Amino acid sequence: MRMEQSIFQVIEEHQLLKVLVALAVGGALGLEREYRHKAAGMRTLALICMGSTLFTMFSVELGFPSSPDRVASNILTGVGFIGAGVIFKGDYTIDGITTAATIWIAAALGIGIGVSHYLLVGFTLVIVFALLIGLKVLEGKIGEIRQKRIYTVGYHMDLYGPDEIAAIFKRFNLQYKMLLHTRNEAFIIEDKYEVAGKQDEIAAINTFLMSDKNIHHFSVQTNPL
Repeated sequence: MRMEQSIFQVIEEHQLLKVLVALAVGGALGLEREYRHKAAGMRTLALICMGSTLFTMFSVELGFPSSPDRVASNILTGVGFIGAGVIFKGDYTIDGITTAATIWIAAALGIGIGVSHYLLVGFTLVIVFALLIGLKVLEGKIGEIRQKRIYTVGYHMDLYGPDEIAAIFKRFNLQYKMLLHTRNEAFIIEDKYEVAGKQDEIAAINTFLMSDKNIHHFSVQTNPL
């Protein structure tokens, strides 16, 4: 009985509270990422936040009194490797940067909990949710006004040229930039363009390209970086 009491005396109540708070904060962040079907969800962010809290507490105790940050200072280095693992690079897009940043902030919140800065952690959590949810809505509104696409346009070299394709984009008042120009063995030219403009202008050029018999093929990537 005495041994059990001595064990529980070592585990201070405020330390257990920090772990539970870290679990709640990390889980709340992960819920938003889970809803958007991202690589790091509730379990991942809850574990990262809890781990950061534990490492911070251990660092303070192990390094007391001369170097209380000797363990905690390496948390962000480790979290950086996790964040890099959720970033995926396509040909012209990069996905996962926001999730990687959320992992980074989850670790920072965990450190804050570990040093008992609850008010700062709560205030920051509110701001993070405002950024993840509120600005997502704002980005959608901006996207309705001005959209960006990656166009892949294929045509026979005897029927069209890059200048004629560029003239089509100009006709529909779209800003464009050529990304790639290739030709295959069948004399089919394939050009990739980064295009930006209004939603109705993009819809109009899609209709035109579908009806133009001189266009061999075309495709549109809808969510480039």
